Amino acid sequence: MLKNEGGFTFLEGIVSLSLILLVTSSFFPLMSNMLARLKDGKIEMTAYRLMYEHVEKHTAVGVIGDARIILHDTVFDLNMEETEKGDWKVCVNYEEKRLCVE
Repeated sequence: MLKNEGGFTFLEGIVSLSLILLVTSSFFPLMSNMLARLKDGKIEMTAYRLMYEHVEKHTAVGVIGDARIILHDTVFDLNMEETEKGDWKVCVNYEEKRLCVE
């Protein structure tokens, strides 16, 4: 008579391992996409912060001017101009993108 040890057979172990690998490998593209979006969001937030600092500097000094800031291998070109309505418009260009705030 055979004793029932109550454990997994080799085939059951291989099948369960392959299922775990299949599920975890499906998350790698999702994770890489999330990391790319996180990097883009971080650069965008840096651009907004630099625009804010540029406006603060303008308000404190009273001089309108352009600025070029290189930060973490990214070039940010800031410019501030007065619109036709008399409002101020601040723009930043980086990596072929442009953000403007009036």
